[in-house]
Amino acid sequence: MIINGKRYRGTEGLWELVTMKKTKTIAYDGEDIKKYKEITVETGATRNRKNPQKPASNKGQKWEIFIRPIWEKHVKAPKRNVNRKKQGLGFRPSDPNALCERLELLMASKQAGNTGLRNEIVSICDELLRQKILSRDTHKNLMLTLNEDVNY
Repeated sequence: MIINGKRYRGTEGLWELVTMKKTKTIAYDGEDIKKYKEITVETGATRNRKNPQKPASNKGQKWEIFIRPIWEKHVKAPKRNVNRKKQGLGFRPSDPNALCERLELLMASKQAGNTGLRNEIVSICDELLRQKILSRDTHKNLMLTLNEDVNY
């Protein structure tokens, strides 16, 4: 695939992200997600066709997991407010299935070498513990695994 002169190798995971309305497998890895982000930003795929200042949004899984974060971080113009406080982690869905899917994605991305995911992983694990989807032992083991990766 060539976008504005840049060549992207069409892996199974990248093709799934680019072509599928709803991702069905976890065939993609952190590198596929990175390339998908580049492609969507470069092509303007996150923008509404009628009004480019608005996102091309819907209530689908792909929007929530992939496109919304791309839009908010790379496309949407940030509001200028000097005294603005940091917002924490933002909206966290309470649907346990969505949380589990997001956790799987983040863990795969972390395993692929992406950094900066720890806070979101902890937040999801805490919510799954609160909803009694994770046992205390499983939660503890996940936290220990995350802490092993931290270099002091």
